[in-house]
Amino acid sequence: MAESAPIRLISYGSTSIGRTRSKNEDSFLRDDHLRLYAAADGVGGQPAGEIASAVAVTGLADFFKNHKPAAGETALATIQKALNVASHAVLERSHADLACRGMATTVTVCWFTGHAAVLAHVGDSQAFLLRGSRLRQITEDHTVAGELRSRGVGDHHPAMRTVFAHMLTQSVGPELPVDPQFLEIRIKRGDILLLCSDGVTRQTLLSEMSSILRSSESLERAVEELIRLADERGGLDNATAVAIKVLHIDAHTCFDGMLKEKVG
Repeated sequence: MAESAPIRLISYGSTSIGRTRSKNEDSFLRDDHLRLYAAADGVGGQPAGEIASAVAVTGLADFFKNHKPAAGETALATIQKALNVASHAVLERSHADLACRGMATTVTVCWFTGHAAVLAHVGDSQAFLLRGSRLRQITEDHTVAGELRSRGVGDHHPAMRTVFAHMLTQSVGPELPVDPQFLEIRIKRGDILLLCSDGVTRQTLLSEMSSILRSSESLERAVEELIRLADERGGLDNATAVAIKVLHIDAHTCFDGMLKEKVG
């Protein structure tokens, strides 16, 4: 489903098993031809996390390679369909293979189309936008801590940063996602989008991530430094990051701002 578009991108992705895990249950997708990028983290404590994450990102790639949008189909509707296909693929594999029963994964996927980046998100992997000197998280954490924060509960309780932060409220796997997050971002030249598994974000401060992205001479250096830091600080989990930079956007279609929209 590649298309000619008024944007030019560069990207880089990498993953590390870390220092304590016996296998890497993260998967990532980086396809500059499709302009499709994703990070997925197999849920710990469940079987076959590495299969769940791999099936999810493969399902996303296969969908976009073969999908022909219906007349009037919006980008948000397309990525919603893609997430549904990936979710069903994980669910079907779980039902078909006894060793995969109960497997689950997070999914954060970003697709660039026209002058926008469209995202679908389930779980506690995260997406960030660096615009100018400001880096901000643009996805919500589907965890108990995230749900409590959305209701106005602060971080003063220790469990908000420990137990509740690790308890997922949504994932792709045993059940279809109840309430995925969908976003459309109007991009600008110089924007960098970063997709990370929690193996990166739990070991790295937002200010450190911002500094690394802004000061590194390349996306490769930035991503590898983020993963190196996560490993250096204990490597307690698999660590994955995918960074995408907007090198050029057609001035006739550039939109000065950011639109966030939730559907479904």
